[in-house]
Amino acid sequence: MHEASQQVIDSVVSWMEQFVEVPHPSFGNLPPCPYARKYRLEGKVKIVECPTNDYAVDIWMTASHVMTDWNDDYEAVVVARKHPNRRHNTPEEVSDEIKKLNQEFKDRDLVCLEDHPEDEEYIDGIQMNHGNLILVVVQRLSKINKHTKMLQGGPYYKNWTQENLDDVVTWRFED
Repeated sequence: MHEASQQVIDSVVSWMEQFVEVPHPSFGNLPPCPYARKYRLEGKVKIVECPTNDYAVDIWMTASHVMTDWNDDYEAVVVARKHPNRRHNTPEEVSDEIKKLNQEFKDRDLVCLEDHPEDEEYIDGIQMNHGNLILVVVQRLSKINKHTKMLQGGPYYKNWTQENLDDVVTWRFED
């Protein structure tokens, strides 16, 4: 199922279990990702590790391969990369390349959300980042937008700033 080292799998799963799936008052007593636990327990989350022994392969290249070969066996594919100690896969680089992938694959109903340890993201004072790995989460755009619309009717987004919404949500609904 997973295509990653045990160390990366354990790190991502631990982060999901200890943070992403845990209800929190900042999200209306819902988890930061209300659907993650269900999908993980159903085996619908796949973790793919970007090769770190080949610096010519960037995380967005691995994400592009995931998107090109997408099938609906999974609800989400988490592409992970151990962050090298050099100026490679910088937050700006990753963000720019993921934006390009999102433009390219939007018509195929796929979207990526990136998480870089050097680009800390806070919602209501809560740090959202994994912290150690660069992550790109690939999902069906229509499904993530459907879930977003369901959450918009309740308290989930109450503590999000407009900047948080624009960074994670608003752009996904634009043509």
